Amino acid sequence: MHAYRVLLSHRDVRWPLVASTLARLTPGMIVLALVLLLRDAGHSYAVAGLVTAAHQVGIGALSPLQGRFADRYGQRRVLLPDALGYLGGTAVLAWLAVSGAAVPMLLVTAVLTGAVFPPSTACVRVLLSHRFPTGHERETAFAVTAIAVEIGFIVGPLLAVAVAETVGAAWAVVLAGVLAATGAAGLATTGASAAVPRRDLSVPRRSALASAGVRIMVVTLGTMAVAFGVIDIAVPAVAELAGDRSAAGWLIASIASGSLVGGLVYGGRVWPGTLVTRVRVLSVVFAVGFLILPFATGSLGQFAVALFVAGVFLSPLTIGAFELIDDLALPGTQTEAQQWTQAAVVAGVALGATLSGLAIEGSGPPAAFVAGGLCIGIGALLVNLGRERLRSVPPEPSAARPMPVRPPAPR
Repeated sequence: MHAYRVLLSHRDVRWPLVASTLARLTPGMIVLALVLLLRDAGHSYAVAGLVTAAHQVGIGALSPLQGRFADRYGQRRVLLPDALGYLGGTAVLAWLAVSGAAVPMLLVTAVLTGAVFPPSTACVRVLLSHRFPTGHERETAFAVTAIAVEIGFIVGPLLAVAVAETVGAAWAVVLAGVLAATGAAGLATTGASAAVPRRDLSVPRRSALASAGVRIMVVTLGTMAVAFGVIDIAVPAVAELAGDRSAAGWLIASIASGSLVGGLVYGGRVWPGTLVTRVRVLSVVFAVGFLILPFATGSLGQFAVALFVAGVFLSPLTIGAFELIDDLALPGTQTEAQQWTQAAVVAGVALGATLSGLAIEGSGPPAAFVAGGLCIGIGALLVNLGRERLRSVPPEPSAARPMPVRPPAPR
C-alpha cells in the first residue's frame, strides 16, 4: 500500500480523484437502474436491453468529439455543460418510463441522455498522465482510476437496488444522474484540471485514430466490452430466475470486487515484462476466466465465486490497456484517444446488452455468457496479433512551434 500512500500525498491530485470516483458510481448504477425501472413498468428483458443499449450508443456517439473539445478548449468547458445535460436527461427518462411512454420515445431519450454523459474518467486519466508522466507512480495513478471504476461497480449496483426497493427504480435512475453531474462539476473546478495543457493550435490537427496502436486498442477493448453488456443484463436475469431479484446488486458487485482486488495488487507493485506483454497475457487469462461463468449459473453462491474469479484479471487488464493507449496517442490527442476507447467500449456494451436480452429470451443466461467469453477471446487474439504496432510510440507531428511532449513511460 506504500505506492498508494505516496500517490495520495500529492495534495493537487486528491480532489480530482475523489470527484472522479464519485462520478464513477453512475456507470455502475445506471444500467441496472434502467433494467429495474423498465421491468417494473412491464417491459421485457429485450426492451430493457434495447433501452440500455440506446443509452450506451448515445455515450459512444459523441465521446470522441467530447475528447477532442477537451484537448482543444480545456476540460471545464466540456464537463460543466455535460453535467447539467446528463442530470436533466436522466430525470426526463425516469419520468417517461413511469408515465408509460412508448418504447421509441424511451429509446430516443436514452440516446440523447447518453450523448451528454460527462467524460470524467478520460479527463482524470489525462490529468494524472500530465501530473505523473513517467515511472511507477504513473502506473499507480492509472491503477487508482481503475480501482475507482470497480468501486463504482461495487457500490453502484447495491445503491441502485437499495433505492429501487425503497423509493422506486425511477429515483435510482435520477440519483445516477446526480452523482455523474456532481462528480464532473467537482473535477472541472479543480486547479489540476484547469492546469492540463490544451492542444497547441499551431500543430496540424490529427485524429487520435491516426495512431495505429490506438486503433488496435480501440477495436480490442470494444470487442471485449461486449462481455460487459452481457453482465449488465444476464446477471439480473440469473438472480430473477433464482427467485431473488435483489441478488443482482451483490452479484454484479462480486465481479467488481474481484477486479478491485486485482487492481489493488497490480498497482501496488512493479511487475516484470513490458507493458505490451502484460496486456497480451492478461487478455487471454480474462477470456478463460469469463468462460467459466456459463457453467456456474445453477447456484447463486457458486455464480458469485465465478464472477469474483473472472473479475480478478479485469482491472489489471484495463489499467495496462489505458496506460498503453496514453503512450500510443499522438501528442495533443490524449483525451480524444481515451474517448475513442470509451466510444468503442460503450458500443460493445450496447451490442452485448442487446444480444444478451435476445439470448436470455431464447436460450437463457448461459448462452449470453458464452457469447461474451468468445468476444473477449477475439479481443485477446487482436491484441496479440497487433503486438508489434503496440510497441511503437507515435512520432510528434511537425509544426512551426512544437508542442512539448512528455517522455514515454519506461517499459
